[in-house]
Amino acid sequence: MRIYCMSDIHGCLEPFLKALETIDLESEDSMLVLLGDYCDRGPDSLGVFRTVMGLQERYAGRVVALRGNHEEQLIEYLSNVDNPDFAQAWKLAGSNLATARSFLEPDEFEHVRHLLVLKRFEEAYRYTVGRMRKAHGDVIRWVGRLPYYWESPFGQVFVHAGIYEEAGADWWKPGTPEEFFTAMPPIYVGQHFDLDVIAGHVSTETVSGISGYRGIWFDGESHYYVDSNVMEHGEVAVLAYDSETGRYSGPGLGRH
Repeated sequence: MRIYCMSDIHGCLEPFLKALETIDLESEDSMLVLLGDYCDRGPDSLGVFRTVMGLQERYAGRVVALRGNHEEQLIEYLSNVDNPDFAQAWKLAGSNLATARSFLEPDEFEHVRHLLVLKRFEEAYRYTVGRMRKAHGDVIRWVGRLPYYWESPFGQVFVHAGIYEEAGADWWKPGTPEEFFTAMPPIYVGQHFDLDVIAGHVSTETVSGISGYRGIWFDGESHYYVDSNVMEHGEVAVLAYDSETGRYSGPGLGRH
């Protein structure tokens, strides 16, 4: 079996589509695992969501989509529309404004921008959530069902950020708090674990400590990190695993 893995697409549909061109999912002996953070920052979060949903429909049972911290934030955002305090702290500005824009029609987005200029934050928040739910409720329900991790039959755990490894190979599932799966820092770098842990969430430049590093990084023990910095590099890194050889391949591997 060949397992492909990508992470942190962040609304960048074109780099995602280019990455998909480099893999072969037509073979029944292949899988794709996506580690989450499909939305925010880039211009087409909705397009990324729908592309992943389409892949799952086309290659039933062979495309695993996990949730990241940005999906968690999106769920929180959609669930707090009745909280006025949350409207004031609403992250419509910056990266989440791009996500809202991708879900709305051009005239709807201009209406939201107008409300924001008038500082009518709660009204803008309610309007946006209402339009998102009405037009794209299927996407929102899909996001809410995304799992936190996937365990392969080859001694691997795929997860957005990490697992609580101190719980051990037999107890990491019940022992890992939900927020660890999507947001924990890379605290086990360089430590051995009885399973391979494949994660994204952070840039490989940050986790490796090597200036300018990009692509896939292996810590020499049990951890493979898939680069999260699509906004800077303009590309989605692809990690590949061959179960026959037990070997990983991808851009950056071997640069230690």
